[in-house]
Amino acid sequence: MISPDTHLAGLPLPQLRQRYQHELFESVLPFWHQYGIDHQYGGVLHALDYDGSPVNHTKLSWFQGRALWVYSFLYNNFGRNPAWLDIARQTRAFLLQHAPQPDGWWAEAFHRDGSVLRPFSGDLYGMYFAAEGLQEYAWAANDDESRHLAFALMRQLHVRIEDPSFACMDCPLPGQRSQGLWMVNLNIARQMVARWPDPEIQAILDQAIDAVIHHHYNPDIGLNNEVLNHDFSRHSDHATRCQAGHSVETLWMIAEEARRRNDQALWDTCTARIRRHLDVGWDHVYGGFSECVNVNQGGYQWPPYTPVGTTIPFRFTGEYFYMKPLWALNEILIATLNILEHRPNAHWAADYFTKAQAIMDEKYSRKRYGQPGYLLFTDRLMTQPEHTARQDNYHPPRQLMLSILTLDRLLRAV
Repeated sequence: MISPDTHLAGLPLPQLRQRYQHELFESVLPFWHQYGIDHQYGGVLHALDYDGSPVNHTKLSWFQGRALWVYSFLYNNFGRNPAWLDIARQTRAFLLQHAPQPDGWWAEAFHRDGSVLRPFSGDLYGMYFAAEGLQEYAWAANDDESRHLAFALMRQLHVRIEDPSFACMDCPLPGQRSQGLWMVNLNIARQMVARWPDPEIQAILDQAIDAVIHHHYNPDIGLNNEVLNHDFSRHSDHATRCQAGHSVETLWMIAEEARRRNDQALWDTCTARIRRHLDVGWDHVYGGFSECVNVNQGGYQWPPYTPVGTTIPFRFTGEYFYMKPLWALNEILIATLNILEHRPNAHWAADYFTKAQAIMDEKYSRKRYGQPGYLLFTDRLMTQPEHTARQDNYHPPRQLMLSILTLDRLLRAV
């Protein structure tokens, strides 16, 4: 049991919970309500500068499904405020009116009014986030139609990723498998089967866990490879490469499923691997968490990378790809707090939690500029650009919500 006088990130647990409560309900959600939620057409605008002013009015499917999940989760876990369910309902209506296409796939980008800007071109993540949002909304609204649609999407997408000719946006060659796709599969499936047991969705969940734990994990480097061949062999170009943030994110999700199953061995495996990825991915010189590492490849020329919804590519040479995303820090906070809930003497987890929160406050927060948000993507030195091309309506509120719920459990146990 955790001690009553435990401090994390310099705060006693009750004060940490109050801090997160204030940030979520007095900063994050008001920002999105004022600038991001499209009260006229439904859905959410995400191409926003730090002050909330629109960069453009494009709506990507990723952020619609994510918004549907966030507001449905709020309703399910934080007081059943009908205003949150109404936002979720309007977002669902926007998606279902504009996204499904005659060929069975869903459009990827829209004008503000919902007219299609980019039809489906192979990006499955938007459909996965729609499935996640729909299943959460189904629970909130007791809506069988949304539940059935979420299940149908999961089955449709699983067939797609099993096709050897499928070209995943995360992979350079057709047929290759991405840890990122396993991550969304297992994360959505674990939420679904906990509410509605189903053998097909359970099989998807089991397959995804097996792929990450037994195949993407590379014992030669002690890290997860992000990309594998279709037969789960390692492609020579990716055998030493790891996307560290994805790995931490995926592993905490599996660890939570291990707790639900009472599988202590699986939980221990995930915990040890989370620590290993944190030790390797953390920048012990400047702080922050690196996007990727290519072990022992000091002269490696990384392909240019432009995060979804942004316009500026990042370029690096060397063993580390030193783009430092905010979302990875959000995932570190979730992962380490979850570990501390079940292993309060894991001092390394407390240390990484504290460091992640500190670097967010010192280098990523826009509060010093009088703005409520955070820098989303930056270089190794965590330079603050004057403007940004998008905001994140998913990782920050998810981290705050999950952390509040975890802290509530910890405080009840004291």
